[in-house]
Amino acid sequence: MDVDRGLRTLHTPLRNTLELHGTYAASAYQRFEDWSQCEACQVPSIRNTLIVATWSTLVPAFSRGYVGIHHTYRHIVVVFRGSTHIMDALTDAQIVQVAWPTNNTDQSKVHAGFVAAYTAAQPHVLQALHTIDTDRELDSYTVLFIGHSLGAAQATLAYIDYRRSHAHRDAQLVTYGAPRIGNPQFAHMLDTLSDHSPNIEQENALRVVHECDIVAHLPRSMLLLGEYEHGGHEIWARDIDADHKAQDLIICRHTHEDPDCSSSSHMLRWTILDHFVYPGMRLGIPRY
Repeated sequence: MDVDRGLRTLHTPLRNTLELHGTYAASAYQRFEDWSQCEACQVPSIRNTLIVATWSTLVPAFSRGYVGIHHTYRHIVVVFRGSTHIMDALTDAQIVQVAWPTNNTDQSKVHAGFVAAYTAAQPHVLQALHTIDTDRELDSYTVLFIGHSLGAAQATLAYIDYRRSHAHRDAQLVTYGAPRIGNPQFAHMLDTLSDHSPNIEQENALRVVHECDIVAHLPRSMLLLGEYEHGGHEIWARDIDADHKAQDLIICRHTHEDPDCSSSSHMLRWTILDHFVYPGMRLGIPRY
């Protein structure tokens, strides 16, 4: 337990699960045409994943990722690649917000750049999931939406998109180094679509933040550009040693932004270096 803050440290099988999902998120950074050509995909924990679909787009925005099935774990993974240009995306003209989903009535708004990126991926993702939905043998499989950085934003939009039309299906969201994606109404919508539980193992939307990752604190709310707020249940990864080889995973309180977790870090300590080290993931500076 983090005695000073009254928070619990994660010592359950979920810790191993977060490392597994982090490995999936890291694998999306490699360019590959099939699973056997992806060096990072040959990690023993994920190498038996069967790839159903991949995509790589530049128009209307950059998006890359894959949909896969792992029969041993009984899960379907929808994995979105992040971006080396995440800081540009958080500060450029697309930081303005747009209504999303377009047919929503609760004033939910999202970063325009994230919407553009997900819009590029959406037809590929939905087609793959539609094909999977026709296979009754996969009905009991959990659909996992996973992403790091810009990929975390896209994974969140995809998760919401899917949950709105597949309320009966077991679906989970796990993100690493996610930026703030939308306004408080959007954060509330994410939480409403997720099943909250006193047992962290049963949470549907988990957001992992490493130490003082600057991306997790951006975009900032601005009067003319709109409010931004995180949704989902935060897991704060805190370094045990200086070289990031070991981390404690702190279970934060189920508020949108627990003031005793990553939000407690002073802005002078925020760093992009913490953005590339997460459970199951040591990226360095990703390559295209």
